[in-house]
Amino acid sequence: GASTTLAGITVRLPVASALDLGTGSGIQALHAAQHATRVTATDLNPRALRFTRLTLALSGAPEADLREGSLFEPVGDETYDLIVSNPPFVISPGARLTYRDGGMGGDDLCRSLVQEAGERLNEGGYAHFLANWQHVEGEEWQDRLRSWVPRDCDAWIVQREVQDITQYAELWLRDAGDHRTDSAEYAARYDAWLDEFEARGTRAVGFGWITLRKTAAAEPSVTVEEWPHPVEQPLGDTVREFFERQEYLRAHDDAALLAAHFKLADEVVQEQVGLPGAEDPEHVVLRQNRGMRRATKVDTVGAGFAGVCDGSLSAGRILDAIAQLVGEDPVLLRDRTPAQIRLLVEQGFLLPASE
Repeated sequence: GASTTLAGITVRLPVASALDLGTGSGIQALHAAQHATRVTATDLNPRALRFTRLTLALSGAPEADLREGSLFEPVGDETYDLIVSNPPFVISPGARLTYRDGGMGGDDLCRSLVQEAGERLNEGGYAHFLANWQHVEGEEWQDRLRSWVPRDCDAWIVQREVQDITQYAELWLRDAGDHRTDSAEYAARYDAWLDEFEARGTRAVGFGWITLRKTAAAEPSVTVEEWPHPVEQPLGDTVREFFERQEYLRAHDDAALLAAHFKLADEVVQEQVGLPGAEDPEHVVLRQNRGMRRATKVDTVGAGFAGVCDGSLSAGRILDAIAQLVGEDPVLLRDRTPAQIRLLVEQGFLLPASE
């Protein structure tokens, strides 16, 4: 479920302060209590805060600072090392059901949360959100989401699923039990959803997660991608390592990459596809069996490079050796390969080694 997904992607480092925004029954606050010195939990619904207090008490967890109110209002200008939120993100006409409908138009609630989170994070702090977002006619959904990211944050946004507007309306009408009501009433509510989407130019709705990391970098990194495939859970360490690699790549230009040492990540395997008996494969794929479980095509140089990376030689020396083996100009190979190395590091196939 959504609560398990959010808990699974959250970075679990020891922190001084954590905020569970829109706590509901307190599941995220309970997880945060295991590694945060101080936990604050907020919710618009006072019943939710009572449930959170009960959840923590029954689990033997320390008491949290419980505050009633909407979004960031209860915490003012306080800042945190960790923010987590499974908000009422459903994009619906009106706010009939408080537990899922945020009361703002379209995906404005999720956008507001993300945009306001940057100023509530301490340096190096993480914010994790589950969210829905509109695919609007005439706009790239990736560009819409990039525009949400605060200027002082790195971001990793992953779209896990997309539904067209009819599927989306049917999903949440069933969730509310409206399919058991009078057929005319159901039809009226269904039409209201579609009218709302039509008015906003919405053609589909994306589901996924958004992670921010507060940074002092002059040029923060923003990655927006679609990944509907199975992933390993929990994913918190993978999320943390992703941002660490982004920081590493930001600090290393191509020359520095060639001077650096790398190791092949654990449980990366190589797959070759080609005709039986053929001397050379048609293509080579590197595949992860951990984390995001990514797969990426590489050429023979990329495959050979990755296979040799054990931390003992610099990237440049490995490329020089490969150039000699394949009869290629080493200068040209050094010029064209850093982009591929950068991609393999970004996606976690190669890891920086201690030099």
